[in-house]
Amino acid sequence: MATDGNQSKMGTNARGFTGKILWVNLSDNTITEEKPSEDIYRKYLGGYGLGVYYIYSRIKPNCDPLGPDNILGFCPGLFTGTPAPYTGRYMICGKSPLTGKGKKITGEQCSGGWGDANSGGYFGPAIKQAGYDAIFVQGVAEKPVYLLLDGKENKILDASDLWGKDAVEADLLLQEKHGRAARTALIGMGGEKQILFSGVVNDKGRLAARSGLGAVMGSKKLKAICIVGNEQVNLANREKTLELAKMYNKQIKKYMNNKLVGAVLPTLNNMSGVLRTFSIPFSAAGIIPAMGFSIFSQFFHKWGTPYFTDICADIGDSPIKNFMGTYKDFPKKLVKKINYKQFMKYKKRSFGCFGCPVKCGAILEVPELEIEETHRPEYETIMALGGLALCNDLKVLIEANEYLNRAGVDTISAGVVVAFAIECAERGILKKEDFKCKEYPDGFLPEWGKAEYTLPLLRMIVNREGIGDILAKGAKEASKKIEGSEEYAITANGQELPLHDARLFTNLGLTFTVDPTPGRHTAGSNQFAKFGPAEKFIKGMKIKTSKNPQKMGALNETGAKFQQWFNALGFCEFSMWCGRYPVLEMIEAVVGWEMTLDELTEIGWRIQTLRQMFNAREGAIRHEIARRAIGDPPLEKGPNKKVSIDVETMAQAYYESIGFDETGVPKEETLKELGLEFCIKDLKSATGRPEPFVNQYLASK
Repeated sequence: MATDGNQSKMGTNARGFTGKILWVNLSDNTITEEKPSEDIYRKYLGGYGLGVYYIYSRIKPNCDPLGPDNILGFCPGLFTGTPAPYTGRYMICGKSPLTGKGKKITGEQCSGGWGDANSGGYFGPAIKQAGYDAIFVQGVAEKPVYLLLDGKENKILDASDLWGKDAVEADLLLQEKHGRAARTALIGMGGEKQILFSGVVNDKGRLAARSGLGAVMGSKKLKAICIVGNEQVNLANREKTLELAKMYNKQIKKYMNNKLVGAVLPTLNNMSGVLRTFSIPFSAAGIIPAMGFSIFSQFFHKWGTPYFTDICADIGDSPIKNFMGTYKDFPKKLVKKINYKQFMKYKKRSFGCFGCPVKCGAILEVPELEIEETHRPEYETIMALGGLALCNDLKVLIEANEYLNRAGVDTISAGVVVAFAIECAERGILKKEDFKCKEYPDGFLPEWGKAEYTLPLLRMIVNREGIGDILAKGAKEASKKIEGSEEYAITANGQELPLHDARLFTNLGLTFTVDPTPGRHTAGSNQFAKFGPAEKFIKGMKIKTSKNPQKMGALNETGAKFQQWFNALGFCEFSMWCGRYPVLEMIEAVVGWEMTLDELTEIGWRIQTLRQMFNAREGAIRHEIARRAIGDPPLEKGPNKKVSIDVETMAQAYYESIGFDETGVPKEETLKELGLEFCIKDLKSATGRPEPFVNQYLASK
């Protein structure tokens, strides 16, 4: 295989960033380095800031997401790999095969809008330790390969012995070859078989799961990237960086050791019924003011995201029974069998990402399942495979999570697809014979609450066996193949929706629909950000909401802009809920730039606009969201009864506020203001969403 054979050291002037990116072409087996100017870093920071700039500039417009012209980027945040706390994240970027059904210039259908997926663990810092700020992969290999960066030379190596292995097996084989210090990002069977909601796995169970980018990696026959790096990231002021990190971590430790909060937390879940009964928002219940940031720091550390399970199910935040049920269909007596307490008896040790002072993850040992080590399921996984299907079997959820992690498949999408299949079976659209497989030669019929069918159905999807081959395309595309099922596919622009209900946080209906990566609860919704005290993260930031749809939409530009620079720096989502962070001081200490919040906000605006411009150029701007998810028609019972969301009014106000036209295409003056003049030539062919249809129910009232 080819190699550049020349991995140079970081430039002495580089600080925070290494000053180099790597380009890998699998079609001609070449590896080259590029040195961006400092101006590029200042404009886009890192993460998907760098990713969208380079991919937009270099990708062939209207290309097939699963073809050789798509570019797959592995992009750590600007802070990633430095002592800055909470910044062990990286983004995988590329054209998504799952979202945004546009048209090629020839008129034929072409899937693919902007795609990005975020993961923590230790692989993001490893990219920096290998001497790079990003790795971009293009082309398609003739046979399965993996990329090795070992500090001596960069190589494209044969992966025939890895192909067909699950993500954990392949990771262990690579560590046998290259040492226990090797860090990998790799695909399992999901990516190899190009399941459109497959992701990329690192640390034996952390996934960059959304947007279907594992399928892109599989289409390139790239099994893994393996890094053995030991370069230290240069800092503008190492002493100041360490001082800031120490001060922040000391404060977090104080929060986690608050004995009063620690005593109250185990009983706090019992308040969820009170909050639901009196329609009191969690953030306004006096809980946060009374307990401060200790509440988040402590439950993240002690129990992780499963702590949310009881509360979110009870107050209407967790969608139930494929978004048509309520807490009455999945009451607390069932939820408590899969809540945070149930996982504690299997906890082996805590798991934390690089540079994390809280460590919200956990490694479990489950003797009954003969599992020695597995990552504890997150809230999203528990309720995707649990609440959506009315499954309260703890061991099934643990085993399903482990299976999907090894396969490299997004558990959120998998849960939505399973619920879609169950509803199709319940309504007689799918029959018992549709579920014939090796495990059940005569077929089976999945039902609500029948946990014994969860794993067989997931295996059918991962193996693309029988009906699983159709379901592997995602709920939206599957509904086009299964006649009469479209209303049961709970998606936004092709992406399965997460486990936070827009009928409770109505502003989520906007972000689900109009963000360049649709169906994401981490896309900068103002209202959802107030679930935790996110506006306290940095001095001067104000996150406002309104009950008026037009005002709500206009205000959401604040959250959208904030989310982009926040992600580009490499922050974990949970850091924004754990108190004031010395962001500007840390930028100066790590990189040497004197920045203001206004400059960061402009960078966030620039990144969001370029992501949107990518979709405009691809004809991938859509306002397609499952009507059930926005209360069309509204639920007749539960916390979200009679709620219908006016997405279109919010969308128009948001577009006007952030500088896009009424179809969602960025305006020329916006591009000029943000220094994105190179996009102006694409405005002639750019297209926005079709005529709005998401609110036909509301219009009929």
